[in-house]
This record gives sequence, C-alpha cells and structure tokens, in this order.
Amino acid sequence: MSLLNGPVKDTPIAFTAGMTSASSSWEGDILVFPHVITNKGHGYSSSSGKFTAPRDGTYVFTVTGVSSYSKFLCLDIVHDGLRKVRTYSSDSARYQTGTNLVVLELDRGDAVWVKRFMGQGYHTNSVPMTTFSGFIL
Repeated sequence: MSLLNGPVKDTPIAFTAGMTSASSSWEGDILVFPHVITNKGHGYSSSSGKFTAPRDGTYVFTVTGVSSYSKFLCLDIVHDGLRKVRTYSSDSARYQTGTNLVVLELDRGDAVWVKRFMGQGYHTNSVPMTTFSGFIL
C-alpha cells in the first residue's frame, strides 16, 4: 500500500509530549502538552492535546503527572470521552508523581487525551517531568 492510498501498516506511530513550565493553579479540563519530543505519524496535536489514531491498531498510552508543591492531582487517560485509567499524585509531600498505562484498541480517527479528574496544578521544569506518550504495537 502506498502513502497515496493511506497509511502503510509498518509506518511507525509514536509520540511523547510534555510540559516545560509549571502551573500551581491549573484547574483545566484537557491537559495540553505543548512540548513535543517525538511525533512519528503526526497523530498528536500540541494545540488540542489530543492524539488521533492514523490507523486501526493496538496502542499503548502512558501519562505521568507530578503534583504541584503540597497539592494533589488526578489525571485520566480518556478514549473518545470514556475515562480508561487514572493517576494519583498525593499532597502528603512536596512533589509527588502519579503514573499509569493503558493498552487500547483504536480505530482510525479515534482520539485519546489526558483530562483532569481532581486536584490542581502540576510541576515540571525545562526538561519535562509531566508527560503523555503513546505508540502502536
């Protein structure tokens, strides 16, 4: 199959995006990761924060959230509006990390993103600590 007819089955699809500036007061809906490290297949949008599957397949997604100073944060990986897994970063210490991973069957055009469930703020620095990644198996 050529690129003119659609995505080639063996074309790599993988992305990692992160935050490079912290926010102690963020209470938004979708967490948009503007710093793109890798975006093979161009499925991740740094303007919407959503990954859109370029083709059908089994995908792996992971999110890591670092809570802001002495605050808690819960983030969900969402597939087309349905929450699939959740992270929890405790407020019991200065900065805490929550992470989770999910394997999803996606159809071409399905969307996956990170959404806040509870809490506020996230921590990071110029080298991303709060990140969102995914790839096709």
